[in-house]
Amino acid sequence: PSEIGLGKRESIADIARIPRKNLQRLAEVAYLKYKYGRLEEAKEVFRSLARVDQTNYYYRSALGGIYQKLKKWIDAVANYTMALTLNPTDVASLVNRGEIYLRHEKYKMAAEDFRSAILLDRAGKNLWANRARSLVIALKRSLEAKKAAQPAVKAPTAPRAARTTSRKS
Repeated sequence: PSEIGLGKRESIADIARIPRKNLQRLAEVAYLKYKYGRLEEAKEVFRSLARVDQTNYYYRSALGGIYQKLKKWIDAVANYTMALTLNPTDVASLVNRGEIYLRHEKYKMAAEDFRSAILLDRAGKNLWANRARSLVIALKRSLEAKKAAQPAVKAPTAPRAARTTSRKS
């Protein structure tokens, strides 16, 4: 691998000498397709970009967003996770992945992602981190509602035959 340059985190785009500006233009086109609901087309462009430049976290994050809109939860989480492997400070991927975990009642995993996002924005200026703050409140309410909906657990009672009561006939 080091002979062809992949040992230095070079992408196929680097090796093929594809200008970054061209990749950026394609990403902009894909984003517009996403924005206007042409999700399948956007998905194909971002998938191609992710293959050509596997070092760019944004392509994986965008794919996660597309899969999330398509309700393909496993693919969305997988792409957000890949984006976070490339860039652990990608707040948008943390929040979006956390939201999927929340939707599927994986509360601990959701809370971990929201916490990570919030810690990356101590100043409270990042819109994604602020979304995480709102989702933490929703998470707490969801847990409280779930707890309130559970019936109270009664202490077990002894079976009738085992009760010792003395009755006089």
